[in-house]
Amino acid sequence: MTDDPRVKALLEWNRLARENAENAIVSSMLSATSKSSEPIETFTTWLLVGAAAIASFLLGNADKLIPILGQSGFRSVGAALCVSCLFGLLSKVFALRHKVAVETGKAVEQTFEEHLARHEKEELQIQESAAVWGITLDSGIRMERVLKEFLAPMPWWVRWTAQRYLKKHGNNPQVGHISRIKSLTLQGTFAFLQAISFLTFLGIGFHAAAI
Repeated sequence: MTDDPRVKALLEWNRLARENAENAIVSSMLSATSKSSEPIETFTTWLLVGAAAIASFLLGNADKLIPILGQSGFRSVGAALCVSCLFGLLSKVFALRHKVAVETGKAVEQTFEEHLARHEKEELQIQESAAVWGITLDSGIRMERVLKEFLAPMPWWVRWTAQRYLKKHGNNPQVGHISRIKSLTLQGTFAFLQAISFLTFLGIGFHAAAI
């Protein structure tokens, strides 16, 4: 029964339909996950503001705090605070990268769908005309040409990075989300390290003051 061409076509249709639905569900889950970038960025911002305010206080009152904390203690709390700020800035960098990728992806997706719908309508007319003349035309979108023309005006390192990325993930149906999720992961990692460094600053400060 499965050797029947009609059954094979039905099985392939079922496989593709199920796979497309699963890919769409995964895409929606990844898109929802990307929204967690905003609260992480808010947390990072507030912690950076707090660290900057404390750093200003430490520098402005160094003469009063050094006798309490000691020179080594003062240097240690300053170093911990600087490390916390560094991690916070790195988290902000990846938050910006994530936001740019999301906004660019939305704009491209919207315009891509518009152009694709217009092409499909025109493609149908072309295929109907080709059928009248008894010829077969390849009227599909040539994505390799689209990508080549898109990358042409970019700097060489952007072209190299994009080609490397596509070579590695080109067959992944979630290729548009991979970079965003990596940026989100790094954003969250540096935000966590920022918080740990800030807590370390507090711990060093209390320990130095108690000695």
